[in-house]
Formats: sequence, structure tokens, C-alpha cells
Amino acid sequence: MKFTKETAKRMLRTFLQTAAGYIAVNLMTIDFTAAKDMLTSALVGLAVSAVSAGLAAIMNLQTASDGEAE
Repeated sequence: MKFTKETAKRMLRTFLQTAAGYIAVNLMTIDFTAAKDMLTSALVGLAVSAVSAGLAAIMNLQTASDGEAE
């Protein structure tokens, strides 16, 4: 298995898509008067996005025998 530029691009794209979706949903439901709730929501969103990006990277790893150039 090897990590390629294409894997990195897909991982970044998945991170951004997940983060954008999480932000879009939470903008409507979060209480902006409670700073602690905002911080917690932001950290959960970051964690969800990071896990999604990590899964995308793992799923897109190429085997060494693929023979594709970077």
C-alpha cells in the first residue's frame, strides 16, 4: 500500500465536504449565545471531518503492484 498525491487529494476533498456539510447543518441548530456549546460543536465537527478524511485515505490507498505513476 502506498500513499499517493491522488490519495491526498481525495482525503482533502472528503474532509472539506464533510466539514461543509456539518457546518451547514449546525448553523441552523447551534445556540450562538453559549460559547461552550459552540466550542464543543466545532470540535465534534472537526473530529467527524477528520475521521471521514482518514477513512477516505485508507479506502483510496493503492497497492504497490498497481504500477501507476504519481
